Amino acid sequence: MASRIALAALTILTAGLAGCAHEKVAVSGYRWAYLEAQQEAPRLAYGRPNSDDVVLMISCRPGQDQVDVSAVGLSGGEIVLASGRAETRFAAAKVDNAMGDGGLLEAQGKASAPALAGFKRSGDLALLTKGERHDLAAGSADQGHVKAFFKACGV
Repeated sequence: MASRIALAALTILTAGLAGCAHEKVAVSGYRWAYLEAQQEAPRLAYGRPNSDDVVLMISCRPGQDQVDVSAVGLSGGEIVLASGRAETRFAAAKVDNAMGDGGLLEAQGKASAPALAGFKRSGDLALLTKGERHDLAAGSADQGHVKAFFKACGV
């Protein structure tokens, strides 16, 4: 159920997204946003503020060591995140994207995974695609969003 909610939210948020994730990450103006609603799982999204342009979304189940990770514009069978030297590979499945632009991968894993633990601690996060490292680090203005997300998740 939480996976479907995350997918629905990501699909809605990516309405205007075109191109590959690695191309989007290279463009400035992307930030982290903590999204919370009473009836939905806590979510942390990396994209353009006040738009539907989202590259990566992480949602959790409060009190459980579990996250759903969704990425737009990727192909293959995994989503790879890194923080410092810690790297986590999430086995992913391609999901039909109602918007049709770019691939949508969805994965599940542990909120305590090494890359996410490093991200929680330092704000450093990168998306690895085809041997390239794409910086998604939380700037000083975004650190509060990252901390609020992991606090809401209870991990």
